[in-house]
Order: sequence, then structure tokens, then C-alpha cells
Amino acid sequence: MSNIKIIFQFFWLLFLSCSEQESYILSPNDSLFNSPLNIKGDNNTLDLVTWNIENFPKNNLTNMYVKQIIDSLDVDIIALQEIVDMQNFNNILDSLGNDWVGFRSGGIDSDYQELSYIINTQNIEIVSNPYTILNDNSYYFAYREPYVLEISYQNNNFILINIHYKCCSGSEDRRLQASLLLHSYINTFFNDSKVIVLGDFNDLLIDNNNVFSPFLSDMNNFYFTDFTIANSSNTFWSFPSWPSHLDHILITNELFNYVVDTQTVLVDWSLNGGLSAYDAYISDHRPVMLKILLDD
Repeated sequence: MSNIKIIFQFFWLLFLSCSEQESYILSPNDSLFNSPLNIKGDNNTLDLVTWNIENFPKNNLTNMYVKQIIDSLDVDIIALQEIVDMQNFNNILDSLGNDWVGFRSGGIDSDYQELSYIINTQNIEIVSNPYTILNDNSYYFAYREPYVLEISYQNNNFILINIHYKCCSGSEDRRLQASLLLHSYINTFFNDSKVIVLGDFNDLLIDNNNVFSPFLSDMNNFYFTDFTIANSSNTFWSFPSWPSHLDHILITNELFNYVVDTQTVLVDWSLNGGLSAYDAYISDHRPVMLKILLDD
């Protein structure tokens, strides 16, 4: 076969691949979904989501997808990871409407994978703007220091801590040290508070020699609400391409009696184009949602 023919076939296959991918795309006014999400927020519960939106935005159509997903989630707060571009983050906020506010760690010109919050203020009062903690131990958190948000919901104060641990094999000690530091910090400074730690922990809850041992060995005070997901079929895990379950929600004992549900949001199941479109235009991680119902 001639080199010219090989080159032609290569570009033809590339064209077909791109054409197939673009077929998922509709206009911004059309729905990107073919069925309802498996879980969404409601008016009776505090609804929180952690979501690593891979290198946001990974595509020039990502904003359109993310906006429709957030509308469909109908939640109170979303803790985001890997928010690379501030302008696109602000564009998302503007598209959501006046009830939504957002915060992003790092400077306005940072193009690092920053931690962020998007907050629906209809039911949420922001007690203080977010701030980072454990800044002197930034290395163990992959230079993404835990990002704290203090809120009030139904006259109850909550501490949210958004985290993104160091990824990959070979970094287990850094993740363990991050867990030790975070466990100590919560016990010291938030000992009697309703604390929710959520984010991309980049490791499994069910490993031996677990990097989350400071929390797993202190089950009277801490609990991973997604532990059932970690022990279930990989169909429901948050990182489907591997597959593995890396995105977790950790609560303190002040909230043990108030958790209604925790589920991975299977956005790709409801999305036109399925997992292929989700991975191409949105992220390699699925969101994970926590629902909390307080006493009347």
C-alpha cells in the first residue's frame, strides 16, 4: 500500500471519528438528555455534590453540557475539582442565574486545577467566603490545599471541605499524610461541627493498607457515606473508564443520623451519546451526590 493511500485512510478515519463525536451535539436550547438523572435534589433535603470536571473546560462545548447538567441536578451546593479556567467558570455562573454564586481557589490568573464551589443561595446562607487550610503542607495535597466553605442551612451551620488528593500509584504516602493532617485538623478546629469532606480522593476505600486509615479506624467519629458504592458493582463507580471509585464524601458523627442517600450521578446513562460523549465533552469522573434531611 502506498504512503499516500495510508495517509488518506488515516485522515478519513479521523474524520469519521470526529463526525460521530459531533453527532451528539445539539443547539444550546435543546436538551442533551434522553432520560431523567437517577438522582436529583429536592426541596426537603440539603443536596450536595462533588464533581471533578476534568481540566475544565476540556472542550469548547463543555459549558453547554455542564450548565444543563447542573440545571438537572437541582442541588444546593456543588464542590468542583480541576477548574482550570476562571473565565469559563464565571460564564457558567452567569448562565445559571442570579441565585447562584461561585468561588474558586487560587488567583484569578491561575490556570492550575483549582478547587471551586457553586452555591444556590435560595436555601443556603454563606457564613464566610471559602478559605484554604493546611497551607504549610501543600505538598501532601498536590498543591491543592483543602478549600473550606462555612454555610448555614435551616439554621444549622455546616463546614464543607473540598479536597483533591494527589493521584496515581507511587503517591500513596502523600495521600496517607494528607489524611493524617486533615483528620487532625478537623479534630482540633472543627471538633463539634457538622463537617462534610468531599472531593476527588484519588484512591479506593476498600484497599488493604488504606490511605484513609486515619478516618476508617475512627468510625465513631467519621464515616464515608459512599462506602456502599465502593463495595458495589463497578457499574456505579465514579471513575468509569478505569473503572474505580475515587470520589468520596466523608462526614463527622454530628451528621450520622441525617444522611438520606448517597449515589453516583450516572449522567452518562441519561446523556445522548452515553459515556463516549460524557468523556469527550465533560469529564472522566461522574458526580457523587449526598442528601441530608434535618429534623424539623
